[in-house]
Amino acid sequence: MDLLSIFRGQPTLVQIQAQISWQVVRDPRDGHVFGVCPALNLNAAGDSMGEFQEAAEETVGLLFQSLFKHGELESFLSRHGWRSATRLPPPGARVRFAVPRPFAIEPKERFQDLVTA
Repeated sequence: MDLLSIFRGQPTLVQIQAQISWQVVRDPRDGHVFGVCPALNLNAAGDSMGEFQEAAEETVGLLFQSLFKHGELESFLSRHGWRSATRLPPPGARVRFAVPRPFAIEPKERFQDLVTA
């Protein structure tokens, strides 16, 4: 088996350059972390801040994959003033997205202070 055939099945890594900000609140009763990202109209949750950040990254990656699949990623990034640091592969290619981490976190005191996504 040659080297090219080993890597053919691997998704192309696309690095996104963006400033992604989440508004986050920690539930004082059980410590769970909930957050919304108004710019992307997304929400995520986790049992801890680390789990929240993993869920937020996965959620953003799924959004970008959907946008790529439907041919809307470039225009979406442009509307937000963001860009791909790497060339986008052709339509139909398998991709995965690397988004900047850590996200900008804006702590909130109460659930009511979160912008609803």
